[in-house]
Amino acid sequence: MSQTAGWVPLLQVDDELAGRLSAATLAAAAPVAMAPTEWLDPGEWRPRDPGDEERSSHLGLLVIEGFLARRVRVLDRPATELLGPGDLLLPWEPDRTEPFAAGARWEVLEDARVAVLDRRVTGLLGRWPEITVALLGRAVSRSRAFALTLAISQLVGVELRLLVMLWHVAERWGAPGPDGTVLPVHLTHELLGSLVSAQRPTVTRALGHLCEDGRVARRDDGLLAVRGEPPAQFRGLRSALH
Repeated sequence: MSQTAGWVPLLQVDDELAGRLSAATLAAAAPVAMAPTEWLDPGEWRPRDPGDEERSSHLGLLVIEGFLARRVRVLDRPATELLGPGDLLLPWEPDRTEPFAAGARWEVLEDARVAVLDRRVTGLLGRWPEITVALLGRAVSRSRAFALTLAISQLVGVELRLLVMLWHVAERWGAPGPDGTVLPVHLTHELLGSLVSAQRPTVTRALGHLCEDGRVARRDDGLLAVRGEPPAQFRGLRSALH
């Protein structure tokens, strides 16, 4: 379920997007680059298709707060994409998995807020092509992040896959704390399993070993934190995919 939540100044709530712009463009666009927003409730999410006419001028939904999971199943093999602040969603676009049905579904993990980049917004942003180009870059970055997720799922050993995945999430959205770099979203063992291609009981055991070794910590609020340095395999994978 979604509900409207007022308008936001895009370049003030998304520092990374603002950082991609020239000083002149930022100064001119920041006061007027506004977008309507919607809150998404936790649970299954069925995005509304804007229709052919509106879709032709719709840039998508920009995640401002919260996290979502997009789950795809092809020939009974699951793959999950974790999405959070800064990701650009176009949920009405086809999956391009012909000749197989993808069976994609969306899940809001925690209360999430998205900016709706519809015709009203694209008409306004058309005055500054730099912003449109920066948003297009987000779509490319998302595809590369998903490619990294798939590459992680091919690593040998569930503990290694899990640790590398946690570092991937931490480096994208985490914040330093006394327990290490804290992941800002509660990740169930089932969700972690779908991200690293492992069964939930196996993930539970692997996470327990990582906590015992001190490489991962679970805080009192249930959030996970990674400690030390990322595994060498993570640096190699990320370099290869960029």
